[in-house]
Amino acid sequence: MNRFKIAILISIGLNSGCPIEARATENGFSAYPQGVNTILNGLVPQPGQTWIQNYSTYYSAKSFKDSNGNNLIPGFDADLAVESIRVMHTWDWQIGQFSVSSTIVLPFIHADIDTAFGGTDNTEIGDVSVGPMYLGWSNPDKTFFAYAGLEFYLPSKTEVSNKVFSISPNLHLTWLPDPQLELSGTIGTEFHLKNEDTDYQSGSLSYMDWAVNYRAFQSLPQLAIGVQGYAAKQFSDDKIGGTTVSDGFRQQAFAIGPQLVYAIGNRGGGVVLKWQHEFDVENRPEGDKFWFQFQVPIGN
Repeated sequence: MNRFKIAILISIGLNSGCPIEARATENGFSAYPQGVNTILNGLVPQPGQTWIQNYSTYYSAKSFKDSNGNNLIPGFDADLAVESIRVMHTWDWQIGQFSVSSTIVLPFIHADIDTAFGGTDNTEIGDVSVGPMYLGWSNPDKTFFAYAGLEFYLPSKTEVSNKVFSISPNLHLTWLPDPQLELSGTIGTEFHLKNEDTDYQSGSLSYMDWAVNYRAFQSLPQLAIGVQGYAAKQFSDDKIGGTTVSDGFRQQAFAIGPQLVYAIGNRGGGVVLKWQHEFDVENRPEGDKFWFQFQVPIGN
């Protein structure tokens, strides 16, 4: 999973002008877990309600691409299993017409990465993310929902950590043009502080998750079938010691795949199964993600 910086464990220098360890720890990572938000993105809990969300993710990549989409690292093979718990709570007070919600995410990661030069295997806690204040809004007809705020990524400094502080302003949207059809999206940008241990400054990037979900069976309205995916594009260069790395080592990736959504009850519970296949990747691993997600509402 790109959020947890697969390249952190690769013991190979990509540019002879840079120290091997510094170059190996920074390339191709993203703080935001791209592809996570693909169902009712713009909704938040009701005031006083809490959502317990669980994300089980398996990511497999057999190549690490360069700026031209060619294989960069010989023998690259990465397998990551991630178990993340997210808690989202909406408070009983509002700011004008806007609801106020807070989130925290705790990921546990198993990373098994091999190259022609060696490999490593680690199971540890990843970087914790906190969203202290999200402002939510919906139209009177309850056909359009949105919330926005800042997410802070706090480095755990373990072997599966990004090891830098990151911040991401983001916006989540859902439109229900009719009772059977859902169009959802999440857009955001993330910025990273410099890794003081390696003097490496990762560039900033923008990302988007998207989904189209359709309840096709009137006899089974709880079930939705969807197509979903994500896109990511880095727009500033990676630097080490203030000098641009190679050609900037700007990453990009696109992914698409199917998903099944099954709602449980009428208070926001449900489960999701989905697959995302990456393509047109540059300067990061290229692979496939498989997700099992569920949500349990508490209160109200």
